[in-house]
Amino acid sequence: METTRILIPPFSLSIDGALVDVLEVSKQLLPSGEVWYVVSCSIRYKGVKSRVFPLFVRDEEDLKNKLKIEITKVKFLELAYGLEELKRIIR
Repeated sequence: METTRILIPPFSLSIDGALVDVLEVSKQLLPSGEVWYVVSCSIRYKGVKSRVFPLFVRDEEDLKNKLKIEITKVKFLELAYGLEELKRIIR
């Protein structure tokens, strides 16, 4: 038997040492019939919270992969500029 997991926003995910707040999910049906989702989210990393930004994803796995990319960008910014500058950049 297959089980379906339902998450109703807002909810948080822990990915690669950061917390991601998923605030809203909107389903979009393209003219081709393909379904995409617009996910509004925010990253919390080492006490710094980012602005809310959209991600366009096909499914939950695509969301996780794109969030890993965004979190990696945040980590690179911290590595390159330090935590104080990271706070200034992503707020």
